[in-house]
Formats: sequence, structure tokens, C-alpha cells
Amino acid sequence: MPLKFPYPEKRENQDKMIQKVEECIKNRKNLLVHAPTGIGKTVGVLYPAIKSASKLGLNVFFLTPRHSQHLIALETLKKIGETKAVDIIGKRWLCHYFYDDLGQSDFQELCNYLKKEEKCEFYNKIFRKGELTEDAKNKIKEISKEILSSEEVKKKCKEFCPYEILCLAAKRSVVVVADYFHLFNPFVSETFLAKINKRLEESIIIVDEAHQLPGRAIDLISSKLTTFVLNNAINEAKDLNREFSLDIDNFRLGIEEIARNKLGFNDEAYIDKEEIVSLLNSLPSEFMHGLQEISDLVREEGKERSYCSGLLRFLENWINSDENFVRIIKRKETKYGKQFELKLKALLPEKVTSDVINNSYSTILMSATLQPLEMYANLLGVRNYETISFKSIFPPENRLNLIAPIATTKFSKRGDAQYNNYAKIIVKIFEVVNGNTAVFFPSYYFLNKVHDFLRGDLNIFRETPELTKEQKTNLLRQFINSEKSLLFGVQSGSFDQGIDFPNNSLKCIIIAGVALATPDLETKSLIDCYNKNYGKGMEYAYIYPAIQKAIQASGRAIRSERDKAVVIYLDERFLWRNYRLVLSGENFKVSREPWKDIEEWKFREKISIEN
Repeated sequence: MPLKFPYPEKRENQDKMIQKVEECIKNRKNLLVHAPTGIGKTVGVLYPAIKSASKLGLNVFFLTPRHSQHLIALETLKKIGETKAVDIIGKRWLCHYFYDDLGQSDFQELCNYLKKEEKCEFYNKIFRKGELTEDAKNKIKEISKEILSSEEVKKKCKEFCPYEILCLAAKRSVVVVADYFHLFNPFVSETFLAKINKRLEESIIIVDEAHQLPGRAIDLISSKLTTFVLNNAINEAKDLNREFSLDIDNFRLGIEEIARNKLGFNDEAYIDKEEIVSLLNSLPSEFMHGLQEISDLVREEGKERSYCSGLLRFLENWINSDENFVRIIKRKETKYGKQFELKLKALLPEKVTSDVINNSYSTILMSATLQPLEMYANLLGVRNYETISFKSIFPPENRLNLIAPIATTKFSKRGDAQYNNYAKIIVKIFEVVNGNTAVFFPSYYFLNKVHDFLRGDLNIFRETPELTKEQKTNLLRQFINSEKSLLFGVQSGSFDQGIDFPNNSLKCIIIAGVALATPDLETKSLIDCYNKNYGKGMEYAYIYPAIQKAIQASGRAIRSERDKAVVIYLDERFLWRNYRLVLSGENFKVSREPWKDIEEWKFREKISIEN
């Protein structure tokens, strides 16, 4: 089937995007694209990328941070007419065994063990004596005939490991839709590329929702060790080698002594790399080897998880870490009592992303909130690049943007008076809007404090950190199906990203405060690091990320050219110069009585409809 642009005509901005993508691929340059919702980013980038790949004999990777975003790419591929495509998600989510409570590293270790010992029935049906079985070959041919989601492939591969089948199918594919970590996790990417027979220098990489990549990249190589893991490692070793369990206990006691000396009355403190290395050197020389032996014995007993293995991974990461990490020891109150936590936090995302981006044939990074573009180029270590930025194509009269400097979440001004102030303003706005209104707070704590001052007759759907996936889905459905309700959520929570409110069911969004990072040692270290490397520590590590969260949340309201909504930034700090820089591109009105502006806007809308 020949490739085709799937719509009768291209939008003006879409055409410019396509031309820019083709130009950058032709010249082997990278591209950063800021394109608000509605422009058609996915097809505007995928179509020229696949077209160029076909001419040049290249592959295309479409990477996303969420599984739900894979489906948009797959539907676009079907419309374009590209059939040589596969959708791959994390191996853990495709496994027929149920290991939902295992982390990625624990699952990977278990998977490797089961394959090595030939104990996975699904893997064994794909390979026999190192060769592909005929049944596996037939299954690969079957799923390669059409574009299927990874979940659809899982249903069709009831006798096989879906992940292995997909990787084998990917060898003959042009497009691979995958997750960030498939290429950006340094512990995964090399093996993954070899497995699917692809090379970076022969690949065009498209990074969707690229504003999330710096944070995801840092998380991929960061790790932590808790008292909970240490205690479980001790108990695990007791059953297998009681003498060795005493060595782990001595290590735990050493950590607790360091914590007491470092922390005093504080909850966190910096810790030097050598302090833990010296503690390890005081233990028997075979300590690390002993952890590996216990891990192997645990696997042989058929247990899914080894805490000794988790301890070993952390220590290896600690020993191999360099000056681009911050090391912090914390005291935490948990349901198990007071515990300590060692945190090894990466600081520079470019250490993870730069080589992948710059060694590819061309990388296109796109998002509806990729401003300032220079910041993302710096943080991700993008070289030899160009940028392009678009304004929203939706009618500006369909959205009323207000900055209301009549409240603040500034820490020095917090208290019952301010929480009550937010509650009164929210209710006043809600009553004038007379329709579904979402309020996104900077934290659950602030949300709950404001909630305490609201009257009981309001229909409020409230996000809490304890909600299960099913509970979140039900809560959202009930809110959308209501006509006049409040949705209380947090910025960077479950309801402000990756969710659409159909049929203009959301009439108003209130950004109730600036979601600045907690000013802890980790944030301070990021600010210092970004000052040293980019000269913009406060902006890159503190101010801009908070404004990005607000912009991302505000984008839930207008998802089509027919949607109409009010967006209110309710905090005096949104007027400050450093904050306004990131909000450029939208028409804002400053209002000390937003309810009056909403009434006037609604009246003009009514007159417009009648005429």
C-alpha cells in the first residue's frame, strides 16, 4: 500500500511542520517542535519521517511516555498506509504471568533467570535449541500482516511470549512504536536494538511529549535504598546463610550510625560517596559476592523477588556513580515507624539522552508544551538542531484566559485565611460558570486544606493518592457525565495530563497556585548543577517546570475547535516576569474579579450564537 497523507488537505501549520521535518531529516539535523493541541503533531511528524525513511532505507522509532499514547500513533500509521510497524511496551506488561507488584529491575532479573533455566513455557515455545520454532515463525507472519496494538498481540499470543514475538516481528518492520526506556535507558537500549536488529545511526527517532523526557531520563538512572529493603534482605539471608545475614545487619547498623551523625534534628543531609564505600570496605571482602549468591538461591527456590538483589543493584550504582549525582540520606516516618533512606539522584538528563539523540540519523522532539525550546535543547544535550514553534489554531475567542492575582500559594502567606480565600474564590467562579469545573492544586496537602473550607452541598470529585486505576476511571466518568460538578486534582497528577474531556464537558479550569518543587536538598542540587552547566539554575530547575505543569493542566479544556472554556491562573506569581516568559503565546487578561469577566464573556458568546 503506497504512503499517503491521510486527510484531504493539510492545515497551514501542518504543512510548515512537514516541510521542516523533511528538511531536517535530509540535512541530518535534530528538530525541536513546540506545537499546541489541534495542529496535528502526530501525523505532521510521522508522515514525513516515514516518507523520508522509505527513500533513505531508514527505520523510524516513535517513543512515548505512556501506553495510551501508543494508540494515537498506531491509528495514524494505519491512515498513512504503513503496514510494516510494531507496537512494543515494557516486557512486564506483556508477560502472561502476573508480576504486577514487581519493579522493572526485579522483573527483568526474574525473566532472565526463567529463560536461562528454561522455566518459562511461553519463551520455550518460541525457541528450541536456539532456533525459531515453526509455530513461532507462523505467529510472526500472522501479526506482521496488520498493525496491532501490543495488547492485541498479547491476546493473539496465548501460547507464546508476546514481547519476544514482537521483537522478532520488529526486525522486519520500518516503524517501531515504543516507550522512552527502550532507547533512553542505558541498561536496556543496546540490548534492545541488537534484539530487533536496528542501529541508531540508521534510525529517525520521534519523541512524543518531549517535555517529559528530562525527568524520565533522570529517573531511569536514579535509585534509592530504604530501611525496609535492608531489613527484608537480612530476613531473606537468615533462611539461607545466617552468618552472612549478620554482615548485612552490620551494614544496616553502619547506615543508621551515619544517619544519626549526619541528620541530628534535620530530616535530610548530604552524604559523600566515600562514606558508604568505606562502610563496605569495613565488611568482609566477599560481601558483594555474598549478596549475589543469596539472590541466586532465592531464584532457585522459585521466589519472584530478591531483596538482596535489590541491595546489590543499589550498591553497584552507588560505586559506579560520578559527580553528576547527588547523594542524600533522609529520615522518613512510615507505617513501619522511623526509617532511613539513601537516595542516589542523577542531575543531568543529557548524560542519558545526548548520545542517543545525536547518534541517530535525526531526532524530532515534539510537545504541546516545549517552551522554552532552548531549555530543552540544553537539558537533553541536543546538538546540531533547529527549532520551530506554532501558536494554537483554535479560535482565540473560544477561550478566556485570566490571571487572577487575588490569592497566592506562596509558602510565607499560607494559613487558614489563604485556604479560605481560595475556597471562596473557587465557589464564586464555579457558580458563574454554571458547569463542570476542574481545579488543579500544587499539592494534595493544599487541595485538602482548601476542601475543608468548602460547604457541603457542592458536588466534588476529589483526587487522592490512594485511588486505584479503576477508581480513577470511575471518578472521571462520573464527573464527565455530570453537568455541574467540581473536580479537585493536583498538577502532574492523574487528571491533568493525557486525558480528554469529550463534548466540551469541561467548562472551566482553575490553576489554583504554582506547583513549585519542594525546596529540599535535591532541588537545591539541581539549581546549583544547572547554574554551573547552563547559567540558569532557578529557571530550569524551579520556575519553568512549575509553569509547565500549569500550562499542561490548562490544556485539558480546549481539545477541538468547537470547545469553549475559561482558564484561570489563580495566583499572584503568574504575573511575575520570570513566570510570564513561559506563558507567552496566549492572550491573557489580568482580572481581580474573574467572575465578572466570565459573565461578560458568556454574554458575548450568547449574543454571538443568537446572531
